[in-house]
Amino acid sequence: MSVLLLCEDRTLATALDSQLSSRGRALKRLSADELLADPALADGAILINALLIPGEAVGPGLPLVQKNLLSLLASRLQCYIAISDARVLEGLDADTALTENVTPAAMTVEAQRLAEMEEGLLSAPCQSLVLRAGPLIASSGENFLAALLESLMAGEVVGLRNAGQSCPTPVSDLARVLSAMVDQLTCGAPCRGIYHYQSSGSCSAYAFAEIAYAHASQYLANAPDIVEDPRGWDWPAELPVLQCERLLRNFGIKQLPWRAWLPKLIKSLCEDASNECL
Repeated sequence: MSVLLLCEDRTLATALDSQLSSRGRALKRLSADELLADPALADGAILINALLIPGEAVGPGLPLVQKNLLSLLASRLQCYIAISDARVLEGLDADTALTENVTPAAMTVEAQRLAEMEEGLLSAPCQSLVLRAGPLIASSGENFLAALLESLMAGEVVGLRNAGQSCPTPVSDLARVLSAMVDQLTCGAPCRGIYHYQSSGSCSAYAFAEIAYAHASQYLANAPDIVEDPRGWDWPAELPVLQCERLLRNFGIKQLPWRAWLPKLIKSLCEDASNECL
């Protein structure tokens, strides 16, 4: 069974390819236009639609792409997995347990687009799964951690909010989860519906920066301070903490703490920056 990936983020695509390769599975990355031009590629395949990166803009083109994919390919695919995020739940009270079965409460235009995409996929004539994820961090590309360290290395004092909680999720951890899901789906697992995954450990943007700063200080000479600022940096799109029990219950996939990934990510970011200066 082939595994197809729609993803414009090179970091996520590389991490997922590495995970699948380690399990003896090949990944074919292509554009939506390429797939639509050759529908036979979808026959019996698992499609992972990662065109949306959690917290990033949801333009009007994304729902249209998915509509075209489902119209032409749904009956050909074995499974369709779409990456989404928790903006579809933004209208719920902050103290509400954000489980997989709560009714979406989209308030903004972007959240409404996401909710419509989720609903459209789940009603399609194929085995469909939505995976809502948290804000992604990585050692390359555009993400919260990379931007934080770039600012510190440039000598900038960074102000961050110490209010809203989220769970930063390393790209490699999300790739691990997707790979494990693919393994079981190719073996006939009947799972479908909405799933949540975030690395474990909720924190504010400021609390996360404090921990990252402590790890990075060994690589940064005379690093500037980070400060609390109610108007400062925050998690993208205010992505809240999600409960992830269904993924554990149906797939047996456990959450891993983001702190376990952080030292390696920061070392890579700082060493890459040092090499660029040579």
